[in-house]
Amino acid sequence: MWVAKFKITHDDWILPKTLKYDVSATGIPVNAYEKNGKKLHSGMVFLHGKKEDKEKFIESLKHDKFIKDIDVKGNQVYVLIEGEDAITHAFDASLFFTQPVLLKKGYEYWELGSWNRESLIKFYNKVKKIASIEILRIKQEMPSVFIQHTIPKLTNKQRFAVELAIEKGYYEYPRKISVQELAKISKSPRSTFQEHLRKAESKLMKILLQSQN
Repeated sequence: MWVAKFKITHDDWILPKTLKYDVSATGIPVNAYEKNGKKLHSGMVFLHGKKEDKEKFIESLKHDKFIKDIDVKGNQVYVLIEGEDAITHAFDASLFFTQPVLLKKGYEYWELGSWNRESLIKFYNKVKKIASIEILRIKQEMPSVFIQHTIPKLTNKQRFAVELAIEKGYYEYPRKISVQELAKISKSPRSTFQEHLRKAESKLMKILLQSQN
């Protein structure tokens, strides 16, 4: 298995704000689509930094003309952005994330895995045409995939809750299902299901943070 880490900077909705407000974030691309002739894509990130800096960061998103919708829950931020997500167009099915994307001080840090080195080089060459990109490392190793670290730490009920939420589109933007509907499917009281889901989300977020240390 080959693993590469890339340092990327380009013009997008979040990188300038990580510099201006001294906030970093971790996340992965969510989706991209076209509606009424307009290109749209969704982003989901967890914010890291001082409370007042994160509040200023979130407030700035509400005044960004390219951000068409926003949903905030604690440090978790979902956004709907008008425009093309150029970097993800370089991503193909032979690649996978070994860590969440880190966005910090105007740069994105992508760590990707692949069965072959050529796919990683192909990604680099595609991105190089549209952004500034640097290969920080590329080598053969067994990737420490962040999801694999997380799943064993979830209880069966927590795992069921988060897997059901993913399957039914709860984490898509806009959401395709509510917590109430998920609870009904699971045949659990809403409060019980929500507690399992929130605990699972909390554990997942801690793993995201630990993966950057």
